[in-house]
Amino acid sequence: MIRQLARHRVLTLRAAVVLALLPLLLVQAAPSQTRQAQSIDENVAALVRKTLNTGTEQQAFADLESLGCPAVPAIIKQMDDRRKLPAPHISLKNKSSHSLEGMRNYAPEQVVDALAAILNQITGQDFGFIYNGATDQERTKAIRGWRNFLKNTPAKLRCRNASTIHLGVSNA
Repeated sequence: MIRQLARHRVLTLRAAVVLALLPLLLVQAAPSQTRQAQSIDENVAALVRKTLNTGTEQQAFADLESLGCPAVPAIIKQMDDRRKLPAPHISLKNKSSHSLEGMRNYAPEQVVDALAAILNQITGQDFGFIYNGATDQERTKAIRGWRNFLKNTPAKLRCRNASTIHLGVSNA
């Protein structure tokens, strides 16, 4: 009987220790995902800053595009950036199978215009054709469309239409 009580206490103590440590274990697992998202956010923010320098602007656009689908949320977070671009030009490889030209060329006036073009390139979605500049109202509408897209589209479906670029067709 004493052995059974002792064994029961040991098992109870082990269970209590496991339960006490469980939140710590869960917290340890979550930061790696948080750190990864934070790293992408920081990388995107740094690349957006580089778009404001004539010498690094075009490479920054290419680097933003190369981050691909995992960077879509971070790029959308940067879309409130209305700073003027130093050289209003962006060229993106035309992925459409119906294209006549190898490159898509735009003249974005502000950071937000270029980010919308890059997001269209990555996802195949379009929430307002602002890639060549636009009014503040058109930009605000496009930003709202991208934020709704992020909120309402599961991550695994965000880039499924990337090979079918919707040029100038609004999905908003």
